[in-house]
Amino acid sequence: MAAPINGDHLTQGQPAGLSRHATPGGAVAGAVLRSARLSSGLSRKLLAAAADVTEATLGSWEDGSEPLAFVPMPLIQRLEMALRGAGAEPRLVAELAVAAWCDLVILVIAAAEDPSRLLADPLAADPAFCELLTWSVTGQPPARYRAYTAPGQLLPAANRALIAKITVVIHAVSARTQPTIQVRER
Repeated sequence: MAAPINGDHLTQGQPAGLSRHATPGGAVAGAVLRSARLSSGLSRKLLAAAADVTEATLGSWEDGSEPLAFVPMPLIQRLEMALRGAGAEPRLVAELAVAAWCDLVILVIAAAEDPSRLLADPLAADPAFCELLTWSVTGQPPARYRAYTAPGQLLPAANRALIAKITVVIHAVSARTQPTIQVRER
């Protein structure tokens, strides 16, 4: 994993008021998973078999209709192991947890809840967090994903209010995680 996970926080249930199929779902983790699969050269069918899930389940994760943020951690680990075993780009596989965290933050914002507790988690401090969240609203994938995906917003462009709120979060997190330059007095 890209960052330490405190327990099974990706699987301890969803925030109050969120349904598993709430808009916009798991778009970020789905795009990362699909990119990791494509980097391995595996078909959806072969990865599903290697991870011991159905092809339909894998498809619902990739299209974001079933967010990875709600998938039990042992299953995520099995998926990561299958991807690594197939030679997927290591960084893409490592970013699955961060991408799932992005989706969870998006879902909380979409439910008009305060994401500050989620943003205090180490996963939100991972440099990939801002990059992936930015991809969700700008449509520009980070360079490491461009070989496996076409540009395009991961969230519906019609949901301008949600995109505006996510953009505020991106600016707040990037300001917090940017290294500060200290000037020493002589």
